[in-house]
Amino acid sequence: MSRPPESARVVLVASSTTALAAGGVAAVWVFLGRSGFPFALVTHFLLMAWVSSIVGPQVRMSDLDWFRVRHGEPRLYSALGVRLFGRLLDAIGWNRVIARERGFSGTREGLEALDQDTRRSEVGHGICLVVTAAVALGMLSTGAWHGAVWLVALGLLVHLYPALLQRLLRARVQTILARLSRTP
Repeated sequence: MSRPPESARVVLVASSTTALAAGGVAAVWVFLGRSGFPFALVTHFLLMAWVSSIVGPQVRMSDLDWFRVRHGEPRLYSALGVRLFGRLLDAIGWNRVIARERGFSGTREGLEALDQDTRRSEVGHGICLVVTAAVALGMLSTGAWHGAVWLVALGLLVHLYPALLQRLLRARVQTILARLSRTP
């Protein structure tokens, strides 16, 4: 029996994991309730697992203008406490886990791969933020404002700040790559 084309497999996996994640969030809504921290925490972990399956290492991010970090962005992110957030991730050991997963080689090709990793991570966290906002609006429409506040607050911590941290890292990578391309 022949295998389906790669694009069909990708669509099938993405559709299946999306259905599982949506079902998981619905189950958490029903069994844990939607008004507190447990719902928000489990929902974010489900979102992260889901997005990891659709924006994994096999996905190549295009060279959109959005991914180019502008000159003033790093200063803004520092003012917002993103560097401090990165140091917190260092202290709890999260960055060691991610570094092992990425396997940065220290070469020019490694920098280009790291650039792609930061793009995928930023997109993944961005997707999670959009879903968080949609679920929070749904919660507000049912009167579960307390749960919506928890969901959004955790979303800022586990999605917005990590997305900004990826941009901060990519600013460094892009600076080094630009320097390397100027040297003969």
